[in-house]
Amino acid sequence: MNTKQRFRAIFVMLTSLPLSASLGGCAVNTYSSGGPVSNIGLERVVRDQGLASDIKIDAARIDIRGGNRVAQLTLRNAGGFERNIAVEFSWFNADGGTLTGNKKDWRNYTLRAGEVIEVISIGISESADFRATIRNQ
Repeated sequence: MNTKQRFRAIFVMLTSLPLSASLGGCAVNTYSSGGPVSNIGLERVVRDQGLASDIKIDAARIDIRGGNRVAQLTLRNAGGFERNIAVEFSWFNADGGTLTGNKKDWRNYTLRAGEVIEVISIGISESADFRATIRNQ
């Protein structure tokens, strides 16, 4: 291997190192290391009226992972006491038609005062958009 080939091999190895490091692992979290960042409007998340002062939406994202859309919410209990909430995601196709039907898949969470959680939902391959509903439990 001549010097030029050796230099090229080292260059390729060094420039691909950050990419391979970022692809390693199997975490679902799609946020960068800088913290939660939204890539969609928070209007996709609907909260019960009584939750607006305590349950804050720090970020909402939709990304594509493995060919499917993944919705991710970062929720924070800004109140001074524990809150029990339920979260339900509804998925829609590109024409706005519902993909979840009338089935409600509510997931229950307990958030201590100050606690931050990430909630995810994975849509099917036809999914284009989502809406999340948060209610008091």
